[in-house]
Amino acid sequence: MVNRLEPFYTKNMAEINQNIPEITPEEERKLEKMAARRTSFKIHFAIFLIANVFLWVVWYFLFKGSEDITFLKAILFVLIVWLLAVVLHYMIVYKWTKSYKEKELSSLKKLHQQHLQEIAALKAEMSHENESASEEDSEEEENSNSNLID
Repeated sequence: MVNRLEPFYTKNMAEINQNIPEITPEEERKLEKMAARRTSFKIHFAIFLIANVFLWVVWYFLFKGSEDITFLKAILFVLIVWLLAVVLHYMIVYKWTKSYKEKELSSLKKLHQQHLQEIAALKAEMSHENESASEEDSEEEENSNSNLID
C-alpha cells in the first residue's frame, strides 16, 4: 500500500530538521549532567518507596498487635526524615536547576543595567536643566543689553 502523504511528510520533516539548531558540546555536557541528576533522583525515590513499603509490611505482620510501639515510632521517624531528604533532592534536581553562580551573575547584570538607566536618566535631566538655565541666562543677557541700549 502506497502512502500518499509520504512525499509531503518527508518534505516537511526535512524542513523541520533544517530549522533545528545543532547542540554545542557545552550544552550537551549540561544536558548529560541534568540527565544524570534526574536519574539519580528517580533511583533515590524508588529506593525510598521500596524500603518504606518493606518497613511497613514488617510492622504490619510482626508488630501491629503489639503494645510496644517503638518500631512504629522508628518507622515514622525514618519516613519523615527520608521524605524530607527526597523532597529536597527533588527541589535541587527539578526546581533549582540554575547554579548559584549563574543566578548571582544574572542579578548583578540586572543591577548594573538599572544603574546605567539611572545614570542615563540623571544625565538627561541635567542636560535639560542646563539647557533651560542657559536659555534663562541668554534671556537675561538680552534684557540687560536692551536696558543698556535704552
